[in-house]
Parts: sequence; C-alpha cells; structure tokens
Amino acid sequence: MPEISYGKENPAGPKILVAYATRAGSTAEVARAIGKKLAEDGAAVDVKPIKKIRGFSGYQAIVLGSAIRRGAVLPEITNFIETNKSELEKITVACFIVCMILRENNQENREKAASYLAPLRTEIAFVDIGLFAGKLDYSKLSSVDAFVVKNFIGTPEGDMRDWREINDWARNLGKKLRK
Repeated sequence: MPEISYGKENPAGPKILVAYATRAGSTAEVARAIGKKLAEDGAAVDVKPIKKIRGFSGYQAIVLGSAIRRGAVLPEITNFIETNKSELEKITVACFIVCMILRENNQENREKAASYLAPLRTEIAFVDIGLFAGKLDYSKLSSVDAFVVKNFIGTPEGDMRDWREINDWARNLGKKLRK
C-alpha cells in the first residue's frame, strides 16, 4: 500500500510516523486506521511501509506495526529497531501487532500474542502496545502457506479485526503521545 498523510491541517499538533510491516495488507489497513484516528485527535501523521523509512527526524513519536507470521513479528520491524535503536530511544515509540490468534480475544491468547513482542521489548520501551486480530485471505498467501494454515494450524479465513477496538486504542494512544 502506498504512503499516506493525515492531519496536514494540524501543524501545531505532534508529528507522528506510523511505520508498518505487512505481507497481505491487513496490517497496512490497520496502520491507516490508526493514523487517521491520531490525525482526528490533532496530530499530523504519516503512514508508511517500514521499508520506505529513510529517517525520522522531525517526528515526535513513532508507532510501529507488524503482522505476526510463524509466531514472530516480521523481520523488517526487528531490523528497523536494531538499526535505529539509539535514535528510537530519544523519542516516544508505541507498537501494535496484527495476529490471527486474537480472533479469540481471551486472556490466554492476549498473553501469547504479547509474547511475540518479547524480543523487541528487550531493545526498546514502548509507551503502549496494541494487540489486534487480523484478516486471513488464503488467496493472498503462497500455496504452501495457505495449505499449512488451512490444514495444520486450522485458522479460519475471514476478517476478524475489531475496528472499534483499533480506533479506541488509537484514541487513547493519541492522549499518551500528547503528554
């Protein structure tokens, strides 16, 4: 998905970068929703694929988002944090993940999903973490991945995202980022 900016009419508000890694597009859609909500609450927001980030000076905060594949955040998120750790320590950073295990939103699954972020949490302190269910479309997976997910893991196809939960998290995050 292409880059997009929201809140250009908010030059006095905080400037926030929402950078994401996705494979099938669901995380990009969540990133856009978060960016839009942050802008509605007074921020100027750029939403970009993490592979296109060449620097982030001028931003007061960064929100990193990743799909979860095979029980881990996508490698481009990990690489970004490792490469930019010293700069990231100087600004406010939040994180969200999009994960099909959260299609059943219970305490056990939330703890499991949060554990996928453990390697990142040793590198950087996040001001907030969002844990969201995702969307699974077998046609957007490789034939091998689709076969494994369908026949061995048993994850059903469908859009399990809770847009109200995503928007509520973004709204609350906006309050934290303005402090």
